[in-house]
Amino acid sequence: MDNNFTSIRVGYQCPSNIALVKYWGKKEGGVQLPANPSISWSLGDLHATTTVEMVPRKGEQAFVFTLGGVLKPSFEPKIEAFLGKIANDCPWLSDYMLLIDSQNNFPHGTGIASSAAGFGALSLCLAHIEQLLLGDTSLQTLVGGMNFWKRSSYLSRMGSGSACRSMFSRPAVWGETPAVAGSSNLFAVEIDAEVHPSLSYWKDVVLIVDDGEKSVSSSAGHALLTNHPYAEARFGQAQKNLDGIVLAMRNGDVKSFIEIVESEALQLHSMMMTSIPYYVLMRPNTLAIIEQIWRFREQTGLSICFTLDAGANVHFLYDGKIEETVMNFVNNTLLPYCKNGQYLCSDIGKSPVQII
Repeated sequence: MDNNFTSIRVGYQCPSNIALVKYWGKKEGGVQLPANPSISWSLGDLHATTTVEMVPRKGEQAFVFTLGGVLKPSFEPKIEAFLGKIANDCPWLSDYMLLIDSQNNFPHGTGIASSAAGFGALSLCLAHIEQLLLGDTSLQTLVGGMNFWKRSSYLSRMGSGSACRSMFSRPAVWGETPAVAGSSNLFAVEIDAEVHPSLSYWKDVVLIVDDGEKSVSSSAGHALLTNHPYAEARFGQAQKNLDGIVLAMRNGDVKSFIEIVESEALQLHSMMMTSIPYYVLMRPNTLAIIEQIWRFREQTGLSICFTLDAGANVHFLYDGKIEETVMNFVNNTLLPYCKNGQYLCSDIGKSPVQII
């Protein structure tokens, strides 16, 4: 690698994503290896934008992190831990200091995977810098046997497991599964088939029930799967659900898609409620919104469903062809259940974008 650079500056915008089959639980003996495969849709309109300037290191300081230009010491331990995890894969980091600035276009604590978008954008920047150090401006050089996108996905996994699925516009699968060729525990890959038109143009409305910090972090929740009495059954069911959802996407089986997506959301929260110690992240308004969505679907027969992340807020998924009807329903029926009337909208299926 060329260590004669005085500085390199790059920037990427990376979408968040919403898992349809959930990643919940880690394998032992590795860094951020999933206990079961997962699949997600990228949320292209909800993203992090990160710039990294790399300069020769003159002391011990490895990085400076700012959030929208403002120093954010509370984020530094996560960045430090991430850089430590990738140090063996990126030995060039020891020669440089990183000036990192990041910001989201959605509020922190709104139930959107901000860490996935943030670590995704940061890893894209680092993978790009790595290519430039190798003298490649085309981003075509394989590093560790991986192309640029797989390498970015591989690195981002070390910061946030979910981040590795944010690299792709098509549905992304993380975790080894016979349902998708080339799938891996080390990085995510795009689904290896065309998605049927009936499931190609869906959208997401994130209904904000609670914008506060979760009472139990996702990292702590993953750890509670280690001795969970239903863990093995859950991992097996997740594999079956992933097989089913990939088949539904290929065949356009909207009914099966909806059943699996909603069941996965409820299974995720049931694992939290049956761990030791047990906990509940859903709130009364979470359940009220779910029941309203079920009632509206039964009355109309529309292609709509919900999913949940590891929090109280509801992702309302729907076929983009019925957007006007759905948004009328959101504003007329669901808005009273949202904290301060908050919700966020996103198209599904966009790739990261280089901005510098």
